[in-house]
Amino acid sequence: MVNTFIAPLVALAALDSLNPTATAIQVYLLSTPKPIVRSVLFILGVFLAYWTAGLLIVLGFGKVITTLMSSAGSFLSNPIIYVLQFIIGAVMLAVGWTLNTANEQKAVKHPKNLKPTYTFLLGLGVTIWEFPTALPYLAALERVIQARLDLLSIMSVLGLYNVVFVFPLVILLGIYIVFQESATGQLNGINRSINKFAPKILRVVLICLGAVLIFDCIAYLFCHPFLPS
Repeated sequence: MVNTFIAPLVALAALDSLNPTATAIQVYLLSTPKPIVRSVLFILGVFLAYWTAGLLIVLGFGKVITTLMSSAGSFLSNPIIYVLQFIIGAVMLAVGWTLNTANEQKAVKHPKNLKPTYTFLLGLGVTIWEFPTALPYLAALERVIQARLDLLSIMSVLGLYNVVFVFPLVILLGIYIVFQESATGQLNGINRSINKFAPKILRVVLICLGAVLIFDCIAYLFCHPFLPS
């Protein structure tokens, strides 16, 4: 069952990984003296925060659906999920349509405390702060909820998603390890590229994905949903 939707989840994770804020912080951390430990812990903080939040959402909605099924019959389960999918699709469409793609560099506040423990907490905090705007992740979580996987499969799928999500941060760390001090220019160039192109890519994908989710809900009303579940 997992194999039927793993590719779309990886694609969503790749889109979600174009995170200007996390990228800017990682580039800054890599420009500080002896940055490897604090950068690794920052990545770990981002990963754990996103993975845990996703797991809690999936398990929470799963419990709600199970409760409704037991009290009102199993026929309610799919409509509830498709209502959730429709809402996510509509929000994606609206956000994508109104998203400002102007190339404006947002000032990212640099951390004052560079202790490794603090950078780990910074990774947690930044991720939790931006979680409400993580529309690709919410779409992925909806697909996981609909698939009704067991706990181990849910944890594994979300783990894979989040490995892809933090992969650009790992790549930045790898560039620093290979090139050391000479990597500064390359890292800043990557940061500028993400700031320039990520909003444009995100807008197109959000509009397309939102439309797909909505059309799938409409198709469900005619008993022919086309997205794998």
